[in-house]
Amino acid sequence: MFQRKLIAVLSVIALLAVTAGMGHASLSRVEGMGLSSPVLSQLTDDYVNIYTYPASVVRQNNLVLAELGNNPSESEDAFTPEDQSFTLIRNFPRLGIVAVQMKQSSLNLHDGSSNVNNEWFDLIWGKAFTKMDFAVRFDVANSYYEGEFNTPTPGTYTARGNDFGSFDPYPFGTSFFSDAITGTGVELNTYGITPSIALHMQDDNRLDIAATYRRYSLERAESGTFYAPTPEKWEDGGNASYALLARYFMNKSAASQWYVAGWYVNNDLSWEVTNASATVLSRSAEETYKNYGIGISNNMKVNDNNTLIWGLAAWQTKHQYDRGDNNDALISGDTKSLEEKSTMLPILFAAVETQATSWLKVRIGATNMITNDRSDQSDFDSPTNTFSQKIRFTDFNLALGTGIRWNNLDIDMTLNEEFPFTGGNFLSGSEQAAFTRVSATYHY
Repeated sequence: MFQRKLIAVLSVIALLAVTAGMGHASLSRVEGMGLSSPVLSQLTDDYVNIYTYPASVVRQNNLVLAELGNNPSESEDAFTPEDQSFTLIRNFPRLGIVAVQMKQSSLNLHDGSSNVNNEWFDLIWGKAFTKMDFAVRFDVANSYYEGEFNTPTPGTYTARGNDFGSFDPYPFGTSFFSDAITGTGVELNTYGITPSIALHMQDDNRLDIAATYRRYSLERAESGTFYAPTPEKWEDGGNASYALLARYFMNKSAASQWYVAGWYVNNDLSWEVTNASATVLSRSAEETYKNYGIGISNNMKVNDNNTLIWGLAAWQTKHQYDRGDNNDALISGDTKSLEEKSTMLPILFAAVETQATSWLKVRIGATNMITNDRSDQSDFDSPTNTFSQKIRFTDFNLALGTGIRWNNLDIDMTLNEEFPFTGGNFLSGSEQAAFTRVSATYHY
């Protein structure tokens, strides 16, 4: 069930990235309209799309953006921000536009974001030409640890790797399972390169195209007298990941724009364990996460003070896991192969942003999707046990947000759905925060 939820969430994130509104700039804004996933946010022309379609950075003004995100809970650290970022976009007349984002965790990945928590930098350079915009994004996350230990028992040994948690490179104990990386929070290193172009056409129509090449890597190893005669090591399979995305912007009138988008993402998180023990010499798994789909939306100005966004989309996520060894330890019940599919068809979404006063905006959004899950699994037992499961369910989500403008400063907030019912600590003693995200954008 955890895997199905993970795949569904990653799929929604991928679709929201293809459906994003124009000239605005904060994750809190699209989040307050229910469009926070990269799959849906790409169906409107918002700042958040510069990480999916880097060429869109040339349509942004100079700005400084700071964001705090929080996942409230009934705990004493409920108000501690779980993700934070600081972004600077600067237009240099001759050089072009440069965007620099600083953050601890890589929040702009299609898969594995929670496993990439040591980002070095995330840079975008873009330049506008007569009939075309061009940009490229380059992001890197990397961490490393090495420790040498000398104790009477069990002896000397060295541990090294890119994970600051447990340094056992054989992290599964006596069993192996799918989602060994995404499901257990194993730290990953990564770098990605995303070239992107925007082609300008008649009537101010536009075609945005982006392609990402990405490598995920991990290495954890231990050696020494305790691990003699051979060191044990856990590392990635060395395969590349990639994404292809495109969207078409149709400017029907000053009050109505249409977006059509399609995407395909293939993330490879295969791994291999060698010299796990004297009897288990090698374990490996080919493991991929894919998501692909299409979406369409209409961004309509109802009047000067109100914007209505509505549309529909369909996409599928697929998780495949296949053990490359023969399970010579004969561990009963170990999974040999697994294929999980989640098909969202359709997903309906709508949002409204209204200028309540000269300084206050109110945002309301909702998504509703029908999900069909299918899972097929087999193990190493003899005779082989197989398992197949199908589940269909619906998922409805409502989002509320607000925005405050003061001169060149915009403050956007995403409302915590629990807060209107509890009133927070003052009225009910609840430790949940009033907002799940707050963004400050300064235009200059």
